[in-house]
Amino acid sequence: MMSKNSFWASIRENNKRRIWVWVLVALVFMLLFPVYTAININQVMSRMEDYLNMYGAAGQGILYMEIIDTMKATLGTSVLIFGATVGTAVISAIQGFSWLYSRKKIDFYMGMPVKRKKRFLVIWLNGILLYVIPYLCGLVISMLIATGNGGMNASVVKIALGAFMLHIGLYLAVYHLALLAVMMTGNVIVTLLGFGVFCAYEYIVRMVDYAYRSLFFKYFSYYGYEEVPLLSPFSMYAGLLDNQGFGVKADAGWIAGLMAFIIVTGLLVYICYLKRPAEAAGKAMAFRMTKPVIKILIVIPAALALGIIVSDSIGFNPRENMDGIGYLIFTIVLGVVLGCCMIQVIYEFDIKGILHKKRHIVISGVITAFLFMIYRYDMLEFDSYVPQPEKVESVAFIPNGYDTINAGSSYCVFDEGEIEYLSAEEYGGSRMKLQNVTEVCELAKYSMQEYDKIDFFDDEQMNEDIGCWSNATVIYRLKNGREVYRSLWVNVDDEKTTQLLDRVIGTKEFKEGYMPGYSEALEASLDTNSKYKVEISYGNGIYSQKLGKENLKELLEMYRKDLENANFTNIKESAPIGVVSVELREQVSAYRGERTYYVGDFGMNIYPVYENCIEYLEEKGYYMESQVRKEDIMQIQVINYNSEANARIREQQLTQAGADTILSPGAEEVRVYYDYGDSEISTRVQVDYTEEADIEKIIPYIMPQDLFAYRWDNGKMQEDDYEVKVYFKSGSEVYLNYDLAYYGFMEGEVPEFVQEDTTYHE
Repeated sequence: MMSKNSFWASIRENNKRRIWVWVLVALVFMLLFPVYTAININQVMSRMEDYLNMYGAAGQGILYMEIIDTMKATLGTSVLIFGATVGTAVISAIQGFSWLYSRKKIDFYMGMPVKRKKRFLVIWLNGILLYVIPYLCGLVISMLIATGNGGMNASVVKIALGAFMLHIGLYLAVYHLALLAVMMTGNVIVTLLGFGVFCAYEYIVRMVDYAYRSLFFKYFSYYGYEEVPLLSPFSMYAGLLDNQGFGVKADAGWIAGLMAFIIVTGLLVYICYLKRPAEAAGKAMAFRMTKPVIKILIVIPAALALGIIVSDSIGFNPRENMDGIGYLIFTIVLGVVLGCCMIQVIYEFDIKGILHKKRHIVISGVITAFLFMIYRYDMLEFDSYVPQPEKVESVAFIPNGYDTINAGSSYCVFDEGEIEYLSAEEYGGSRMKLQNVTEVCELAKYSMQEYDKIDFFDDEQMNEDIGCWSNATVIYRLKNGREVYRSLWVNVDDEKTTQLLDRVIGTKEFKEGYMPGYSEALEASLDTNSKYKVEISYGNGIYSQKLGKENLKELLEMYRKDLENANFTNIKESAPIGVVSVELREQVSAYRGERTYYVGDFGMNIYPVYENCIEYLEEKGYYMESQVRKEDIMQIQVINYNSEANARIREQQLTQAGADTILSPGAEEVRVYYDYGDSEISTRVQVDYTEEADIEKIIPYIMPQDLFAYRWDNGKMQEDDYEVKVYFKSGSEVYLNYDLAYYGFMEGEVPEFVQEDTTYHE
């Protein structure tokens, strides 16, 4: 049994050899840290006079809250403590066991009457104490400084202690990782290189995998792709950060992961220490059997990464053509050869090593080539994968931009009283659970078969009608617990696709997982969160009317009824006639009374097929029969660009110039110079309508451009050739007091007299 006196005597003896590390760490935590705290407090206190002059008696309270927030940032998870933690861990690990790099020192230590296990425990524990003690002392000093300046309360203490525990966890993880590098190498330079490899390896592997999937797979979705390394102390640290409050999140998964990482790496360090041969001192690698394994594991992702860098620089795009793939392959081969040679030189500390272990080049090259072919030819059928419906528990089908509001859409939900913003993929991924799995899988298979037939860089094929292809994210939730994400392209003009989309988008599950207004939890959340002021309006971007919260509840009930009968087809065949907008503002008691700050908004399109909504809006006096009031209009200006006439004139000019060949778009390899002559002829025709009779005829056919948002479904849009400007009379009650608003004609609904007035005549 180990004597306590003997153990602590060994601790003290070891500290004598590490005195400079103690001094360095003490300077950082017990001097720099408190000084940093004092400087931050002083910067806030220097603004006291300004606060008192600006806010009167309330200024002192505002200043106090700012000091508290500053102390949370300073004593919590600050960049200073993070950097000091990582730096101390690396220095302590290398300095503590640096004797392993020298055979003389090994002989000296081995000649001492101390067991090998005890020596390890003493040095290992000392490496922890020289971090924990200065940090704790520096934290106490900093907290005393903060207390003396009114910058301390229970929340600051909680954050500071939580950050202290988190940084100890980070320190142990980095410390063990650095120790593992020490145990596996015999030279300080190689140790640093090895530590860098340990830290960066998973990041690089994931980056390479992501890059090659993006390059070669048509249906790869970056949603659901885990880019954050699972076996990195830094990713675990980031996962536990509360970025808003400078504290620590109570995430059981990340905490368990960090603890497991510390334990496993600690055991590996101890095993390597016991197995490490004495003759490893001064060599690059301590264990002979690890040399080829580590070399190959480093060379493969490094060569593939080098290939990606070159492919990006030359603009290689396999979906356009395979020009440039030779450069990519050559770079990968060169990376394998040079990588193996360089690592062998490091292993042997001799340039002659460049010619040794050629079989490692062959092995690395074969494995790298195999991995490259997996991506290039989809050998694992990743890109073409559609699961069997019976293996799928549920599906999420998330169109990227369907039913958008004013060319955009937002999702915000309440989480423990706070607003959380989500993407459509995050919102749908957590809420949409489609049960009609067969239809979604059939839609995916059919769309992929048809999409694979198209060459978007073939001019001849592009001149044909290939339909309108829109993107969606599909999430297959398999019964074995795995989730598969794919980016799917669907032809929304295809008859079979339309039928399948009707059966998908028409379901209750789709609407619950995609349209925030369909959720019954929405108004309940607004009621229970008095912190937020809700401003509700109905309008078209030009006109806007305020609605009350009760109006919103009643309208949402009508909206849900209408959505029950809505599907892909009847929405596609119409355009929005108005938008219900919900704007959230946070109420803050500060300064001189209540103030509100904008925090977010979302909205709901109202379509002509939403009969219940329209009936309710009519009943309450919000509905507008037309999209502009006649009495507000001073003038309507219609511009027709006559694009067909313009194209015809240009073709005539090319012919008259005597060109032997009329180049198709994209034929950049041939240059033909033409004398266009009068090529600046404009086919643009503008007509101003000021007569009341003409204005009355135009009003029923125009809609604000804001309502013509991007149409994922390729539904009704405005006529491209026409631009309509509406000039308002002074004093008109339009939203934001516009003098001019931009409108457009619905497709196929341009009045005949306007067509006649604005047609270009050659």
